Amino acid sequence: MSHVEAVNLDIEKLIECEPIRATRTLTKTMWVFVLVGMAIFMRAVFFGDPALAWGAFYTNVIFWMGLAVGACIIPAIFQIVRAQWSPPVRRIAEANVAFLPWAYFALLTSYFGREHLFPWARAPMPGREYWMSPDFVYLRFGLLMPLLFFLIWRFVRMSLRTDVGMIKEHAKHSHKWSLSYYDTLTSGWKGTVEEVREIQPRLSRFAPVLVFAYAIIFSLFAFEMIMSMDVIWYSNMFGGFIFIGNIYMGWAVLSILVSYLSRHHKEYARTLTDQQFWDLGKLTFGFCILWGYLFFSQFLPQWYGNLPEETQWMILRTREYPWKIFGWTVLSLCFVLPFILLLSRDVKKIPATLSAVCAIVLLGMYLERYIIVMPQLSPGAIPFGITEIGVFLGFLGVYVLSINGFLSRFPFIPVSSPLSQGSTDW
Repeated sequence: MSHVEAVNLDIEKLIECEPIRATRTLTKTMWVFVLVGMAIFMRAVFFGDPALAWGAFYTNVIFWMGLAVGACIIPAIFQIVRAQWSPPVRRIAEANVAFLPWAYFALLTSYFGREHLFPWARAPMPGREYWMSPDFVYLRFGLLMPLLFFLIWRFVRMSLRTDVGMIKEHAKHSHKWSLSYYDTLTSGWKGTVEEVREIQPRLSRFAPVLVFAYAIIFSLFAFEMIMSMDVIWYSNMFGGFIFIGNIYMGWAVLSILVSYLSRHHKEYARTLTDQQFWDLGKLTFGFCILWGYLFFSQFLPQWYGNLPEETQWMILRTREYPWKIFGWTVLSLCFVLPFILLLSRDVKKIPATLSAVCAIVLLGMYLERYIIVMPQLSPGAIPFGITEIGVFLGFLGVYVLSINGFLSRFPFIPVSSPLSQGSTDW
């Protein structure tokens, strides 16, 4: 990795730049997606097949929540390794924190479809009657997930504080940053030099704690609210498979967002070079290999062990029609195609080609979550149709509006970070 190459940013010019705002056309389109998605989901729940409707909803919950959380962990990784190339892309990753309240709301909403989604919501799970009782499961993750989201928000807030405070202190048009939430964010401001000296070490100490909490909480979530959709099958590696998959999606969506914004915002585009796209491509490639490793590390021992409680879950998804088609499609989209395409240095350095590969990755990861959830509800047929498309578009609309809401309020570059000035001294 070429992390030793520092960025060359004009900080004085950047603190005068306006935040990034989406076009009205994009905003209106996303609102249409949200309304259409809500209408299609409600129609399917009340006038269609509620089990399949809740299955489509829950697939999108674990996909979009995982994507947003995975993207939010990336700035913590940057902080830990002091990635000198990262300042132009860090704030775009941090923007995913804006989606987390909606992800939490969607997770709690799935409580109303619990009897359609989880066998233990319909009948007690032998040996775990109390632990896996529906109310206790949702209470547990109703507390653990906001704890994780609070830690992420706290990390991002510390990162934003020094940037907003520096701009208010040094920008010529600082009156634009005098709204109440900026004042709250910078309450007790001590000056740029002192604040950066205090907060950067604090971020570096907090980042490993955040990554550790993420690994633990999301592993528990994967075991108890995804894997438990089948009360017989289990895999000790499933938690790691899910939380690594989230970060894999985080790199992919970050690459797409950076590429899109570089085409539509001139000031932001000036902060980017081939280096950022190349490193994003290399990290996406690295997590592609890691995802493939974890996939086969689960598949091969269970397949050769040939224990019915392990193989029946895989047989349904890899050996029996109609789901075997989806199963091998997921492997191709998540591993085979990205691995081959991202071997090329040019593919990684060109925003359009990198975005295309990352779109393939996200499609594959969505289908991966779909094939984890839906065969439990419809083992004999693939129910992919208007409900799945509508619910996906609804979540997409909320996600894009959340990202836009964040980027339209805060600086798109961490101007106060020493890394933005080519330094790792803190």
